[in-house]
Parts: sequence; structure tokens; C-alpha cells
Amino acid sequence: MNKIKIICESMSDLPTKIEEVEILPVTIIFEGKEYRAGVDLDTDEFYKKLRNSSSMPTTSQVTYTTFREVFERYINEGYKVLYMAGSSAASGTYQSAMLAKNDLESDDIYVFDTFSLSAGGGMLIYEASKMVKEGNSIDYILKKLEEYKENVHLFFSVDSLEYLKKGGRISGATATIGNLLNIKPILNIEDGLVKQRSKVRGSKKIIPTLINELKEVVNGDFSQKIVCVGYGDDLKLRDEFVEKVKQELSPKEIFIFQIGSCVASHSGPDVLGLGCLDI
Repeated sequence: MNKIKIICESMSDLPTKIEEVEILPVTIIFEGKEYRAGVDLDTDEFYKKLRNSSSMPTTSQVTYTTFREVFERYINEGYKVLYMAGSSAASGTYQSAMLAKNDLESDDIYVFDTFSLSAGGGMLIYEASKMVKEGNSIDYILKKLEEYKENVHLFFSVDSLEYLKKGGRISGATATIGNLLNIKPILNIEDGLVKQRSKVRGSKKIIPTLINELKEVVNGDFSQKIVCVGYGDDLKLRDEFVEKVKQELSPKEIFIFQIGSCVASHSGPDVLGLGCLDI
């Protein structure tokens, strides 16, 4: 029997609900109070607080103790555990998981660094869950994941620089100048971190630019590929984005996901994302 349990944390945004995956909640610290993402504070409530707060939330990684308890529980139930970590370059969760794995001294715990965030990790988790359902061995799954993670493409943009300023990601002067010039950053995941790839002037250029950026890096057409479309809390903009992706890319399937609190804690609510696993 192929008893493999996939575990991730809420730095990864899954492109669809996957019952076989356990998500360990990252802690969101909002105006002095702590919440477990998706447990004490669901995504809709998070975005409402984000809109109404004068300060930006911060996040705290999943602890060593949590990893040890969860790993041990599944090992005792006869599972092989595959923990798929959000980028080790962006958080210490990978290291905490490795400490727990080493202390448990079990050969049935596998820690995989997605080296990505949000739907970047989510797309890899989705593929891993499919391989588990197909009955593949853990060695085969890890081998394929190492190949796949080189082909994860994910782009973001934010419409307002105010939240990046609030969170200390950019200076007040940069935000002021950017707002005056109506500049919108185009971001991607590079070397496991969110980095600026380019910038555009005007909100109307965000969606076409995200689509063009994805076109540039994906091999061939999209007719056999799954594309992930991410949004914050603007449902009208989400629907517009999805229609544009259908028109421009005609992918095999579109997964629509709400960008989780880990990314939005830094970007603010006016965020869009577009991704594809090019396999």
C-alpha cells in the first residue's frame, strides 16, 4: 500500500483543494494579536483586516515543535511523510523541519525544498499529490519534483505601493515617486525570493504584462498546460483577469486561487498573480 502523506505550510497556495495534503498554518501577527492562517483567521477575514488596518501584519514560521509532533504522528500511523517546504531562501521553516526530521531519526521523513512561494509551491504540491494517487514510489516522486521545480514560473504585481511602504519593503520616497508616476512593479520568484523583474506605468498594463511575461518563459503553446490565476480580494478584477488569460493563452485548464495571507502580508490586498508549471 502506497501510504505517503504530503505536508506543506501556508506559504504555499494550493491551486485547488487537495484533501490528501495537510497544511500547517503559519502564524499571522496582526495589531499585536496572533492568528493561525486559515484556522483562526480565514482568508476573507484576513483581507478585510488588511484593508482596514493602518499597519501591516507580520508572519511567524511553523515551529520545530509543530513539525516534530506532526511528523511523529504520521510515522506512527505507518506513513512515509513528504514535507514540501516554502522556499528555504525566504523562511526558516525548511531548517526547522530538517531539525525535527533529524531528531526523530526516521528514514520515512522526506523534506523537499520547493524553492518557491504561493502557487509556485502549490503547483508542485498538486503534481506530487497526483503521483501519490497513481501509486508511485517516494523516490520516483522526489526525482520528478526535482525536475519540475526548475520549470515553475510565477509572476506577481501590486496595484498600490502603499502596502509595500507600510511593511518597510520600499521607502516612503520610493512609494511617493512611484505613485506620482503611476508605476506598478512586476515581480517574480527568482532564487527562491520575490524580486522585481520589470515595471509598468498604469494599472491597465498589469494584466497584459503578466500574460506576456508568462508567454516569454513557457515553451510552446498553453493548450496542454494548467495556468494558475491568483487574486487578492477584488472579485471583479479576478474575473477580468481570468477572461484575459482565456483569450490570450487558451490553456488546458485554469486554476483560480486567492493569494494567501503569507504573500498578502507583504504585498497588500491589491495583488495579482499568474503561474504555470511548464511540463
